[in-house]
Amino acid sequence: MKKLGKKLVALGLTLSMFALPLAGCGGSGDGAQTTAAGGSGDGGAESTAAAEVSGGLSSLEDGVLDIGVTVSWETLTPFRSNIANNVPFAYAAYETLAKLTGDKEYIPWVAKSWESAGDGVTYNVEIYDYVTDSAGNSITANDIKWMIDESKEAGLKPCFSKVDHVDVTGDYTLQIVMTEDMVGAFEQILTNTFVVSQAAYEGSKDQFATEIISTSSYLMTEFVADSVISFEKRDDYWQKEELIEPQNAANVEKLSFHLIKEASQAGIALETKTVDAFVQLDQNTATQFEGNPDFTLKAMSYINGYQLYFSGDESRIITDDLNLRQAICYAIDTEGLINGVFAGYGQKMHDPIADTSVGYLEKWKDEEYYDYNPDKARELLEQSDYNGETLVLLATSGSTMQRLCQMIQGYLLEVGINLELNLVDTALYTATRLDGSQYDMTINTVGGDSLPDHWSIRYDCYAYSTGDATGRHDEELAELLRTTWTQAGFTEENIDAVHNYLKDNMYAYGMVQPENIDVWRSDLGLQEAVVTNKGSVNCLSSVYGE
Repeated sequence: MKKLGKKLVALGLTLSMFALPLAGCGGSGDGAQTTAAGGSGDGGAESTAAAEVSGGLSSLEDGVLDIGVTVSWETLTPFRSNIANNVPFAYAAYETLAKLTGDKEYIPWVAKSWESAGDGVTYNVEIYDYVTDSAGNSITANDIKWMIDESKEAGLKPCFSKVDHVDVTGDYTLQIVMTEDMVGAFEQILTNTFVVSQAAYEGSKDQFATEIISTSSYLMTEFVADSVISFEKRDDYWQKEELIEPQNAANVEKLSFHLIKEASQAGIALETKTVDAFVQLDQNTATQFEGNPDFTLKAMSYINGYQLYFSGDESRIITDDLNLRQAICYAIDTEGLINGVFAGYGQKMHDPIADTSVGYLEKWKDEEYYDYNPDKARELLEQSDYNGETLVLLATSGSTMQRLCQMIQGYLLEVGINLELNLVDTALYTATRLDGSQYDMTINTVGGDSLPDHWSIRYDCYAYSTGDATGRHDEELAELLRTTWTQAGFTEENIDAVHNYLKDNMYAYGMVQPENIDVWRSDLGLQEAVVTNKGSVNCLSSVYGE
């Protein structure tokens, strides 16, 4: 079998070493610019309207870089769920052991090095021996063990459940033992462990709910829950200047992040200079800045796609009706969704996972993948057991999701399938999505740094008490999955087998991988955009002109 390449544990290992042509999150960080008109589809378009504009952060009247965001934190606690874990200001609030960059490379942060013991589950980690937080507390291996143990106990991030135990082997060394040999599982511990002093946390008046002490190069100066969070660069940052990776640099003295959920208000905030930049701007709002020399727009492939998952619960008629599931896929015009919902900023998917994930095979893009064909949909519908029943689509109630669901409802009605939309708030959706008896279809935006990461939480019938994430019990698929996610089994042949099994059985349909849109004032003089692995510009580390 053809192996995907070397293991993911060497210091600074580039994930493209898997010998697969992986698509990045968009943008190389080299400052190259191309025109973005109505959506590029290339994962890295940037407006050239302001290429000649000079300036810099000195153009800020109050010396503060104000950044608009769509997601915020209610509390500053380092013990977080994956929801809002990677908000744009997370890098200013906390550091992790390592960082996964936009080029799919793991680079050191608090960890100095890491290596595998060779058995697929045991890893040795060394942290720098001079790490201090903003209060002067020294960080040792005991602090890292404490954070991992507490994160595992909290149960808010699935990745920590894959840790068996942690042993401290020295003042600044530790050994992390995983529960099983699974590609990418250890690396998720590196990128999800927020580094703080146990003593500082336990001595906090509210356990870092409103004030934090961390190793970050920034001090938090203001926090209003779900509103604003501000930072100022530290003058006593622990890391030596020559060892700071460009992706970890602090190139902005003062910055504030402002929560603006309403898309139209986000556009107004940019136009009125209430904010100087906006990260993850709604695609339909972004179109108003195309060709405007006062603003620069960058479109990059997002790590999540919009996927349609079919119920696996035996109580739903769709569960055992492959013809019906396939008919639904052929009935949906994904290009229509891209243009009608995402203003042209997106690409058709060829698998339920986004093409930014480690292990994605570029050859899938050349395969037939349920291209829009209403005649084929009607033909399959005739062969199905469908008799006009009303199917239920469960999704969240956000404006983008509403438009998406309404278009899908129209496409299905066109071929003779009745669909009821059950659009609920995020809390109810989270409580319901694993119960396949409550819907025939559900839309989710599940990503994953690697294919095993995504597959294990969606299709493993042993993952939940009810089966997989839709209530299905497919042991054959589970065996295929477990074959792929070991270091030895993570081969192109095995990955392709899972992809084909999912495509043939159509348990989930990848529809649209949207592009992430960032917009900033051209007079900021942003010369080199540092791109995160989430497909967004890291304003803290980007390089600005004078």
